[in-house]
Amino acid sequence: MKALLNIMRKLNENKNGRVVTFDFDNTIVKSFENKNDGMEIQYQFGGVNPQIIARIKKFKEQGVTVLVVTSRNAVQENPDTSVKTMLDQLNIKVDGIFYTNGDPKAKKLYELGSSLHYDDSPKEKEAIEAFTQLHQDFNIKVINADDLLSDIQELGKGLIMTTDGKIIIVQRSDSLEWDAVGGHLLEGEQPAFAFWREVKEELQLEVTNVQMLDSLNTRWKKKEQVVHYFISTVPYTSKELDGAIELQWELADYFVGDIQEVDEKMSTPDGATENLRNAVNLILQNQDVLMERNYLEDSSRLADYDKDAGELLSTGPQTQGWGSGIRNVKVKKGKSAPPGAPGGGWGPIGEENGPKKRPKLKIRFLYGLDEKRKYKRRKKRMGGDNGSSGE
Repeated sequence: MKALLNIMRKLNENKNGRVVTFDFDNTIVKSFENKNDGMEIQYQFGGVNPQIIARIKKFKEQGVTVLVVTSRNAVQENPDTSVKTMLDQLNIKVDGIFYTNGDPKAKKLYELGSSLHYDDSPKEKEAIEAFTQLHQDFNIKVINADDLLSDIQELGKGLIMTTDGKIIIVQRSDSLEWDAVGGHLLEGEQPAFAFWREVKEELQLEVTNVQMLDSLNTRWKKKEQVVHYFISTVPYTSKELDGAIELQWELADYFVGDIQEVDEKMSTPDGATENLRNAVNLILQNQDVLMERNYLEDSSRLADYDKDAGELLSTGPQTQGWGSGIRNVKVKKGKSAPPGAPGGGWGPIGEENGPKKRPKLKIRFLYGLDEKRKYKRRKKRMGGDNGSSGE
C-alpha cells in the first residue's frame, strides 16, 4: 500500500508524463463465462495477448511507468486467481495495480496521469473520450488490444442453440451462402475463446456451454488450415432472438430452426459453406450433445428427431454432396479457468457486482500450452482429412 501511495504521489507531481496503463481482463489475459447454472460458475481460459505482453516489457525496459487498471472489485479478489497472481505466473512486472470496482476507468486514468491506455472494451474507450471533453488537460490515446493481433490459419466455427432447442445459422454477405458462426483465431487465442468472441462480434450474443465437437484439417484458397467446431447455447428462445441479435456487416441474415429446417435451408439455391455442412454432420453424429442441452422436450420429439436424424444421415450427405464421411467423435467439454467473478477470479469487465450470497465457483486454470499440445496432436491425427472450407 505504501508503494502504491508513493506512485500516486509521483504521478500527481507529473500528470500526463510517461505513464502507460493496461486493462487486464481480455486485454492481457482472455477468458469467458462458460457455465452459470445459479449454483456454479465456470470460466474458460481463452489465451493471452502476446503483443500486449511484449509492449508491457518494452515500456518497462524504457523506464516508463506501467500500471494495470482493472474494473474488478478489489475486495472480491481471490489470492490464488488475483490480477497480481496471474501477472506473476506470466512473469509480467508492472509498477502498480489499481481497481475501479466496477466503475468506468476514465477518472482513475486521469488521476494516474495516463497518456496511453490499452483496453478491449469499446465502451471504456467511449467513456474516456467523453471524459476528455470535460478535462482539456487530459491528453490520452486509447488503443484496442485486439487491433494489435493478426489472424492465424485456424478457425473456430460452430452452431448456437436456443433454449427451445432451435439452431442458429447465419448468411454471409459476400457469397450469400449459409454458414456456421465464427472466424479466424487471433494470435495467442484458444479456439473456444475465438468462437465465443466471433459470436459476440457478429451477432452481439454471448454464448455459454461451449463444447468442442472436433477439429478438421481443411483447405481454403489453396491454404491448409484447421477448423475447430463447437456447439453452444444462448439464454433466449427462438422467438426472442429478433430483439437480441444485431448483425455485423459481414452477415446478411440469420436463420433459426430445428435440424431438419436447417438442412432444408442448406438445400436452397443460396447453398451452404463446407463449414456449416461439417458442423451439422458432427451434430448428427453426436445426438447426445443435443439431448444434454434439453433439445428434446418430450419422448415424442425424441422419436421424431431420431427419425429426422436417421434420414439425414442416410440420404442427406450423400445426395447433397456433403464431402467425406465424418467419424463418430466424443465431445470434449470445455475446461474452466479462473476469471474475476463474484467471489474472486478473473474474467470479463463488470462482473464484480454480484449478489451478497455468492454462488459456488468451480475454477480450474488451464494454460494455453496444454491446449496447444492437444491441438497439435489432433492436427496430426487429422492429417489425412482434407476438404474445402468457406471462411
